[in-house]
Amino acid sequence: MDFEKIKLVIWDLDNTFWSGTISEGKVHSIPENIKLLLALTECGIINSICSKNTFEVGAEKLQELEVFDYFVFPSIDWTSKGQRISNMIEAMSLRVENVLFIDDEIINQEEIKYYSPDIMVASPDIIPQLSMYVDTLEKKDLNHTRLEHYKLLEKKGLEQKKFDNNKDFLYSSNIKVDIITDCYPELERIHELLLRSNQLNYTKKRISKEELKELFDNKEATCAYITVNDKFGDYGIIGFYAVLNKQLEHFLFSCRAIGLGVEQYVYSKLHFPLLEVAGEVASGVTQTEAPLWINRDLSPENQQAIHETIDDTTQDAKFLIKGACDFSQMIAYIKNNHLFKTDFNYVSQEKGGVIESHNHSVFLAEVNDMTESEKKEILTDCIFIDEEMFKGSIYTNRYDIVFLSTFSESYAGIYKKKNSDIRVTVGSYLYPITDKNNWEGLINGSIYTGRNRFTEEYLTRFAEKYEFIGKTTPADYQERINKIVTNLDPKTKLCLILGVEFPFKKNTDPFYKERHISHKQLNNAIREMVRENPRLLVFDLNETVKHQFDFTHNLNEFTPRVNYDLSQKMITIINESESLKIENYSRMFAFFDTMLNAVRRIITQSIPQDNFVYKNLRNMYFRLGRSGN
Repeated sequence: MDFEKIKLVIWDLDNTFWSGTISEGKVHSIPENIKLLLALTECGIINSICSKNTFEVGAEKLQELEVFDYFVFPSIDWTSKGQRISNMIEAMSLRVENVLFIDDEIINQEEIKYYSPDIMVASPDIIPQLSMYVDTLEKKDLNHTRLEHYKLLEKKGLEQKKFDNNKDFLYSSNIKVDIITDCYPELERIHELLLRSNQLNYTKKRISKEELKELFDNKEATCAYITVNDKFGDYGIIGFYAVLNKQLEHFLFSCRAIGLGVEQYVYSKLHFPLLEVAGEVASGVTQTEAPLWINRDLSPENQQAIHETIDDTTQDAKFLIKGACDFSQMIAYIKNNHLFKTDFNYVSQEKGGVIESHNHSVFLAEVNDMTESEKKEILTDCIFIDEEMFKGSIYTNRYDIVFLSTFSESYAGIYKKKNSDIRVTVGSYLYPITDKNNWEGLINGSIYTGRNRFTEEYLTRFAEKYEFIGKTTPADYQERINKIVTNLDPKTKLCLILGVEFPFKKNTDPFYKERHISHKQLNNAIREMVRENPRLLVFDLNETVKHQFDFTHNLNEFTPRVNYDLSQKMITIINESESLKIENYSRMFAFFDTMLNAVRRIITQSIPQDNFVYKNLRNMYFRLGRSGN
């Protein structure tokens, strides 16, 4: 067990922190444990409780021992401990691997490891060894500053429960951020923060105290530390940055800043210098404006703007689906579909063509790094891209799960702007739009264009500026997905929808040539990633789509029965990952959908959807589905 990693110790009470079982009679204090509790606190290591007891009884005994105030986020009730500890660690914005749980019962230890596999668990036998280790540490926090900071977080957590959404809570918190350039007086704290921070340490460059001094003295470098306070209290120094040669050498924040938006505020105030993110971070930063709830102007005009912002950004959706509109058929069977937001391919009102690029990994991995001038370049160069696609909510809203289709990865052509890092996607890789041999087909529409109106003049200009680089490879996709996950809200999981791995024999269109083979190669790479990253989930269509008669027109379109089964699969994924209860309409829904489509085909292809036969069937379909029959 690596004691050096410990930032939080969670104690059981009965036969662990004290001897005996309090619900069965008198218990006795263990002086060595109380001594260890105080020593941990003075070393800046936090303590909490997770016990199966009555809260009032446990708290009263701890107050009698004069130690209750040394614990934060105490969890004392009769429910199972696994989920409680998981929630506690999340509320404290700590990493699971930095937590030690001590409990005398092996069944509790195993339960905790099931919910939090990377946590350290031990029986009370570990306490003498832990005490010996703590005795070797320097007592750097005699004033219990870290304890007070976590008491502040505890107080905020209780207050936050009174609000319907997080943005309202943040606006009410009166968050003040100061950026201070006189770093020398705080050398010790800055160096400690540089060495200890992980979750919001974007550069992860660990340097010695002497190297830090040299950085302060470097006239080419701009260094500053960040302090935060709000209506709940003072967080102290929670961040540091150093800019050298227009690039962030250091950009880091304490985990206590998670969820406040401080990192985005500072990044925007620095006017977005180059930042090379090393490894995973709990929250990405983007080239967008500073959060309005920080250092906010309290004038009436600004308050009105704030209220409008809250109204615009508050959203009930907990799940986002990105991909082709084919998935809309699947969502129709889900009762709780108000919890879903969709970002499907669409026809641009501005340019008239089908917009597909916003759901491709190239765009999703790079959009946060694009400057405004680069966006303008792309909009000028590409008739298949419009301004609307830059307004997607995958990074701006907090979703529980984002479902992302992988279909376009297997066919879309990728183009790189010459002498630039800009990349865009359009059409099929089989027919590069930079190849003159394809221009006739692109202009007359015999090659798929997604309604984009190509002319020889336009294609000539595009070919002068861009070069074709192929399609997504499995290695490319793995790299991009890692970046996408890093940019997502840290609580959001990404569920990748895998394409079908066998061909649809009725559709011999070259556009679908060997698509199933590409699906299989990409799917294998995705399955490998999912095994290693707990924030990745997989929605494998191959577990449901198994036969030729499961398709309708092509490899990506399925019968109502299959769409119903896919909706049930999505519900299963959600219910296994979330505390929500998502439900389907009845299977009769799918039966009537099949019948409805058949009747429409039999009657006539020209009867509109407002025809009385169609409407009556549709009404029956919804009534039966909603009644559960």
